[in-house]
Amino acid sequence: MKMVKSLILGTAVAFAATAGAQAADMPVKAKPVSYVKICPQYGPGFYYIPGTDICLKVGGLVFAEAGFYATGAITTLSNGGTWGRDDNALSWRTRGYIALDARQNTAYGTLRSYILGGFQQVSTGPGGPFGVPGAPVTGSTSSSGPSNAYGIGNPAFLQYAFIQFAGFTAGTANSFFDFGANYLTLSVASNPWNWANLFAYTANLGNGLSATISLEENTTTRIGNGFSATAGTANNMIANSQAPNIVANLRLDQAWGSAQVMGAAQQTRFSIDANPAAHTDWGYAIGAGIEIKLPMLGAGDTLKVTGVWSEGAVEYTGLSGSPYGGVAGIGLGFVPGNLTVLDFSRVGGPNTATDAASVMVQFRHFWTPTVRSSFHAGYNEAYNNAATGFGGVQVVQYGHSLAWSPVKDLTLSLDVLYTEVDANNVESDKLATWFRVTRTF
Repeated sequence: MKMVKSLILGTAVAFAATAGAQAADMPVKAKPVSYVKICPQYGPGFYYIPGTDICLKVGGLVFAEAGFYATGAITTLSNGGTWGRDDNALSWRTRGYIALDARQNTAYGTLRSYILGGFQQVSTGPGGPFGVPGAPVTGSTSSSGPSNAYGIGNPAFLQYAFIQFAGFTAGTANSFFDFGANYLTLSVASNPWNWANLFAYTANLGNGLSATISLEENTTTRIGNGFSATAGTANNMIANSQAPNIVANLRLDQAWGSAQVMGAAQQTRFSIDANPAAHTDWGYAIGAGIEIKLPMLGAGDTLKVTGVWSEGAVEYTGLSGSPYGGVAGIGLGFVPGNLTVLDFSRVGGPNTATDAASVMVQFRHFWTPTVRSSFHAGYNEAYNNAATGFGGVQVVQYGHSLAWSPVKDLTLSLDVLYTEVDANNVESDKLATWFRVTRTF
């Protein structure tokens, strides 16, 4: 019996040893990691890329929107002043963004690279509401066409991609002429808002004061073709250039808010012939903006005022509403038998630059921590200083946006924007209503 017990025990030990040896030969399953290493120095959401000292933040947003507009004057419609199959009263858009923000400490300060792009589904057509695909900013002689050279109408797009290092910014970014964000969901004609390929340097002067000089591509700041005084015709005076736009600003950021003065110079070639020097000129724009925090009225309340004056660089007044909008962003197009608006910058040759100005006031008020209203009033004016047949354009806009965030990072907004346009003494008006659901992450 004792011998049997010894045999059984020995067999069990041998089996256990064999099983252990086999288990040791099998690949070991890694333990699940329940944490990431945080980069606290750059704010919430940043974590270290494994094996590097680079901090990365991954985010984005998704929005779905639909809009309806009513037109008070049929002269801006595409089909000779009557409703045609190319005119939409409804527009729809769904868009998803992915944002990547990578930062790294160096001996020269923070090295940053940023990418913002995504995918979209757009359903709209000529005459669509404000801020929705309209005319291409360049090379267009009508308000037709939902697609253009800057990604609108394409399923994939890249909005920002830039590198920042030791005060330098290189890539596609907001123009350094711009001052702050638009409070409304809808694009507005009096808020300068352009992004472009650029190379810029920003000097930090201390106490919240900075100065920037920037060389920028002019793709989003030139509008359409040249203008012919002959009614209903357009010439081939494409507003191309041989030099970058030169942009500069002086900006102050303080606890009470922000302020900025800015300027831009833009070259325009308004004719292509044997004497290009005689048909090349420079325009300019100067502006100022201030945004004041008003905590005495409500937490988060702000008031923003901007003003711009331009000669020969009209788009810096914000006329198109956005880099994607073109002139059609505010509903300008053809009046039957007469071309209402093309290139405002140079319409008659040297010393005949188009003068333009804009002013905008916006106020944002939080009724509760989750409900806010944004009010907008804006005015644009552009006219030529020579007898070219161009009577000028005036744009007046009033708008209101009501936004509700029932939970964190989810916002439902409803915008109403009224636009009255007087182009070449032909008046028209539009009333746009826009609903958007936005989820950020």
